[in-house]
Order: sequence, then structure tokens, then C-alpha cells
Amino acid sequence: MQKRENNISRDNGRIMSVMLISLIVDEWNVFLIPQTNTFVRSFFHLNNFSFGLITAVVIGGAAIGSLLGGYLTDRFGRKIIFQADMIVFIIAAIASTFSTDFTFFTITRFIAGIAVGADISNVYAYIMESSATGRREFTGAMNTLMASFSILAINFVILYMMFINEAQNIIWKYPLILSVLPASIGLVLSLRIGETGLWKEVSSKNKGERGKISDILSNGIKRKTTIFTWISGTASTIEIGTFAFFIPYIIRNLGISSPMSRELIIIGVYAFGIPSGYLGPRLLPRLGLRKLSYVGYIITVVSLISAGLLIIERMYILVPFSMVMFVWGNHWNSQPILTSQALVSQTEYRGRSVGITNFISELPAFLSITLFPSLISYIGLGESTLLIALAPVTGLLAALYIFKEIYGYTDDLNIYGISAIEMS
Repeated sequence: MQKRENNISRDNGRIMSVMLISLIVDEWNVFLIPQTNTFVRSFFHLNNFSFGLITAVVIGGAAIGSLLGGYLTDRFGRKIIFQADMIVFIIAAIASTFSTDFTFFTITRFIAGIAVGADISNVYAYIMESSATGRREFTGAMNTLMASFSILAINFVILYMMFINEAQNIIWKYPLILSVLPASIGLVLSLRIGETGLWKEVSSKNKGERGKISDILSNGIKRKTTIFTWISGTASTIEIGTFAFFIPYIIRNLGISSPMSRELIIIGVYAFGIPSGYLGPRLLPRLGLRKLSYVGYIITVVSLISAGLLIIERMYILVPFSMVMFVWGNHWNSQPILTSQALVSQTEYRGRSVGITNFISELPAFLSITLFPSLISYIGLGESTLLIALAPVTGLLAALYIFKEIYGYTDDLNIYGISAIEMS
């Protein structure tokens, strides 16, 4: 018995490692264009609307992919959809890198976004069904740490290309083609992991979408958690998709003359996502998911208001400090969202449940990202930043008045009579 549990623990550890690599692939694709959009704008000669569209297109694809991937991962299983996602990532990256036409480039990035959304639904199903209680909350909340690793990797590639004097309008091609590397690693490693035991157990009993809605509405904890994740997901992705996405753009337009200095400031700001992304999951046993959420929102509200006022007053030298505060707070308010939705969802509809939450989160973000450059040109950067502060205020209210603590939730396991150690 002890040997079997050790083998299961080792298998689950391998699955978690592959899922974290997959989150790096997702976040690399999400943040790739935002980190390189000024170079992309120069290459394709974009106006404000096209600039916003290309920055947002992956998010738009992710919204569609969340619904599609959620259905497919519940219908056909976690492993096969995971592998299909990695293949799509690789093909889309290669096609995007060699694009010379803006329309074709937009289409290939949209396809990459579909893979992002599908993979998010799949990854959170895998995590919740392949790890013990407490550990699965920890792994699910590691998403923002993986985002920071991806953002820093992209910017270090940019910095190196600047150092060797590569033509600035094609710098974006290098981190784009390099996204093939983690996707290929994830694909190869997926050959050594299996399907989750829970999905195999219940796949023949899929209740369908009607059963999902009925189940959520009939249970107070699930209902409150789902409403919270919809509101908080929308608030968090809007603040990410506007201020966080455009941090490189803002810094590159603060009047700092040296491109290398601008890039080092960008790296310095995003580097604070490493300690924040690391500490958030570690603090979950003490803080819980709810407190981590509202503390994160308080930090982001303060950071956006201070950044907006500093920009209006032209105190640009202090703006990066507000950005650091924003990165920290956003990491914490983002971590509980998909983790919470995946926790309270039953296996037979977990992919779809996460997918719907991600769709509801990403769709408003796609619109806000697309329009943000135009909003900046119309009312100003500082005023636009202050307006965005309404998003975390909404998320804060949802965390305080709707969300109930669910750290250590096991009802999704108990209904099948399956212990956490048997989920392989």
C-alpha cells in the first residue's frame, strides 16, 4: 500500500510539473504582444485601434477557447486536449513569426489565444484531480508566478536583442519563436503522464450543461464562489489587460531617452512579480483564498490611483513605484479566481465551469484592451488609469461581501468516495 501511494505521489508530482510548464506557455502567449507591442506597432505601422486590437487579440481568442476547451476536456479527457493545445501553440508561434501581413498575424495570434483558453480549462481540471487537498490550491495559485517568469523571459530576450543592436522593428520575432521551446517541452513531457483517475471514473456519467447550472444554483457555497469568480475575474483581467499590458508602453513613453534604461526599468517592475507570485500560494494556509483576494485588491486600488495622479502631475520618476505596487497586488487578487472555481466544480463539468468563468473574465478585457489606446488619446493616460481603478474596487467588494472561504474544500471528492491520494 505504501509503495502504491509513493508511486501515485510521484506521478502526481510529475503532472504538477507539466501543468506549471503549461501555465508558462499560456502566460508567454498572453503577455508576448503586450511586452513587444511598440515594436509590433513599428513593424506593421499601426494606428491606435489596430494597436489596441493586436494587443488584445490573444485575449479574444482565449475567451472563445475557454468555452471550446472546457467542453472538449470534459468530453474527451484531459490528456488528449492538453497535447492538442501544445501542438496548436507551436504551429501558431511559427506562423506568427514569419507573418508579414497584419491580418494574417492577427489571425495566427487569435488561434494562439484559442489554445490559451482551452489550456486554462484543461490545466485547472488536471491540477484539481491530481493533487492532495491544500496542495492543489497551492499549485492553482502559482499561475501568476508562471506569468512573471514568462514576462521576464520575454523582456530579457528583448534586452539582449537591444544589446546586440538588432533592428528594433523585428525584435518581437525572437521571443515569439522562442515560445515554441516551453510548448515543445510540455508536449514531450506529457507523454509520461496519464489521464486523471477522477475523469476516467465519471466520464460515462457526464451530466451536461443543464446539470452544471442546477448543481451550482442548488448549493450556496458553489453559487457564491461562482458569482465571485465571475466578478473578480472580470475586474482582475480588466486591470491586467489595460494597465499591466501597457506598462511597457507607458514606460517607453515617459521621456526616458535610453532604450536600454527603459527596458531595465520594465524588467525591474515586473521582477516584483516573483516574490509576490511565490509568497501568495505559500500564505494560503494562513490567509486563505478570500483574504488573499481582498488584500490584493486593496493594493491595486491604491497603486492605480497613485499612478494616475502621478502621471497627471507629470511626476514620472515616481510612476514605476506605483507599477511595482500594482504588480504585487494584481498577483494576489488573481491567484484565487480560477483556483476557487475549479475547487468547487465537480469532475464531470469542471472543464466547462472553469471555461465559462474564464470566458466571462476575458471578454470584457478584450474590449477594454482594444479601446485603451484610443481612450488614452481621448482623455489622457493619467485619467484613463484613474478610470481603470474602478475595476479593482468592484473586485474588492465581491471579495468582501460575496466570497466565502473555501480553502481545503473537498466536497468534489467526497461525492465519489475518493481520497486525495487516489486521484491518479
